[in-house]
Amino acid sequence: MGWRLFLFLFLCGVCAAPAVALRVRVSAPVPFVYVQVGHGLISGYGMFGGPASLIDEVVFNFPAGVQPGDGTAVVGTPVIPIAFLGYSGSNRSNYRVTIDSSGGLINGNGERMPFSEFSWTTEDGNIPGGQFDNSATQFLQQYAFRGRRGAGVVDYLSFAYRNTQIYPSGDYSGRVVFTVTNL
Repeated sequence: MGWRLFLFLFLCGVCAAPAVALRVRVSAPVPFVYVQVGHGLISGYGMFGGPASLIDEVVFNFPAGVQPGDGTAVVGTPVIPIAFLGYSGSNRSNYRVTIDSSGGLINGNGERMPFSEFSWTTEDGNIPGGQFDNSATQFLQQYAFRGRRGAGVVDYLSFAYRNTQIYPSGDYSGRVVFTVTNL
């Protein structure tokens, strides 16, 4: 009988609905930096849509009348979305964005083309337009904000091929790395 009374009292204590204060612990997120260049997913939900496993390909088709090496710039498609976002955990955040285009592009025959043959313009002006300089530490942008919140910049890049030299024909591919550093 004693254990039944204990069990009854224990269950009443657990299952009863007395006045309860709700206790919620809110923790600030850990500092982070997020970089997205191209279409893909943010944590399974599309900021720019499309599968995250795809690498965007920019294609430069020569329009009629434009000859290789004649200096007429050729605009590539599609436009590429780009985002640099961060949260520092402090009341002030300061970020620097750099580009590594030092690897250049290479075709199937091993022939190279420097990334300095390509420039970009931006749709919204949140990120400055420019031209790749073939270095590992090209400065792109520095941005700062106040307050304990995440912030960043988002824009859309259109790339152009300068077309100032004649390169062997072929499909060239290469990799550009964007790095965001919390200062």
